[in-house]
Amino acid sequence: PFPTLEVAREAARDAYAAFEEPNNKMKMEELQRESQGDIAKFFQLCIPMASDILGTVIVKYGFQQSQNGCVEFTQELGKFVADPEICELEKEIKSHFMPSQLPLPA
Repeated sequence: PFPTLEVAREAARDAYAAFEEPNNKMKMEELQRESQGDIAKFFQLCIPMASDILGTVIVKYGFQQSQNGCVEFTQELGKFVADPEICELEKEIKSHFMPSQLPLPA
């Protein structure tokens, strides 16, 4: 839990920055390309990588370095989405955990 709005902003900025690091960004883009259109492959490849990247940040804020910790972190950020900066950063962070294009049902 974030004690203040400013701590939540700092955590959101740190999390966003971790995904923007060139090496992390390249790895995520590569995995997303590899799994595009295949939801199972996305969850098999992208979720663990996104959890690893985010996990390195969230431990500084008292969350577990795990997929569950990542879920808890984004839920906590969600409590501060009235703040425009957190709202935008939270969307960006969550985008790494959801496929950009889901196949349409036939």
